Amino acid sequence: VRDIAGNQVIANSIEAAKQEIQQGGMISVALEREGVFPPLAIQMIAIGEEAGNLDSMLMKVADFYEDEVEQAVKALTSVIEPLMMVGVAGMVGVILLSMYLPMFAVFDELG
Repeated sequence: VRDIAGNQVIANSIEAAKQEIQQGGMISVALEREGVFPPLAIQMIAIGEEAGNLDSMLMKVADFYEDEVEQAVKALTSVIEPLMMVGVAGMVGVILLSMYLPMFAVFDELG
């Protein structure tokens, strides 16, 4: 799991929690002690440990955070799209001005 984390802080926390769990500690307590993981995830893991269905609780935690990331990406995309349109329109405007302003200057000198 340490190699899959993709984040050095989380990887270090998982490694520290792993050592505590191997010594007989509860997963939820070990993860909470690290202070890196969200309280909701820790609470759901604790409930799963107490109820004896940790695997299904971990799946629920994963689904919850996948949905949360998906919503954040959608929100970010909905903000970025209009900004990109304004940026492209601005670049087109600059290109048009750089083409037509010299022509207008020539027309003024001729006329």
